[in-house]
Amino acid sequence: MKIAIVLPVFNEEKHIENVLKNLAKSKLTIIAVDDGSKDMSSQKLKGKIPKIKVLTHKVNLGKGSAMKTGCEYAFNNGYDAVIFMDSDGQHSINDLPKFIEKLETEKFDIVFGSRNLGLDMPLIRFLGNKFASVFVNLLFGIYVSDLLSGYRAITKKAYQKIKWESQGYGVETEMVIKTKQEKLKYTEVPIETIYLDGFKGVSILDAFGILLNVVYWRLKRYN
Repeated sequence: MKIAIVLPVFNEEKHIENVLKNLAKSKLTIIAVDDGSKDMSSQKLKGKIPKIKVLTHKVNLGKGSAMKTGCEYAFNNGYDAVIFMDSDGQHSINDLPKFIEKLETEKFDIVFGSRNLGLDMPLIRFLGNKFASVFVNLLFGIYVSDLLSGYRAITKKAYQKIKWESQGYGVETEMVIKTKQEKLKYTEVPIETIYLDGFKGVSILDAFGILLNVVYWRLKRYN
């Protein structure tokens, strides 16, 4: 199975060089999508490692759009699956073999990375993440323990079925919902999370927007 890493990048000049250096050890092709960064990310992406393809959005379109751009390139160029990783250094390459095994050996369509949410995570974030997982399960009948984890993998076949609409942070949740709707074979693997800059990611405003999207997707299902 031919697998690539898709790396959405937005204003990550502080960490992107170390991220690329570590990813180079995996020997996998890296498809980095610079999503309209305003800092030095785009310059630091180029010419650092041999197996990298840099794609660029002239303006910031959102994480979901960057992930889609990476998928389209990968699947139009002969790759069978992609593994998504965040570009802020929070994901460990030591977990990559877990995703590869689930894709190649166990033939899962989608693999979700799950952090140990009880360790070193603020209570409000822990409860919010768990609430989101339970809420989606109640509405759609699928439980993924770490709904918002950006470390996940998808095959070409699965991507063609669930092409998401979300341009921003709602993409992870939409992927989970459509996994259920399309009856795709999925699993979770435990992953390490490295907090380099405190607790980044989805803000309260982002979370509220995702919640509204979940309700919209539920209503849309019956229209």
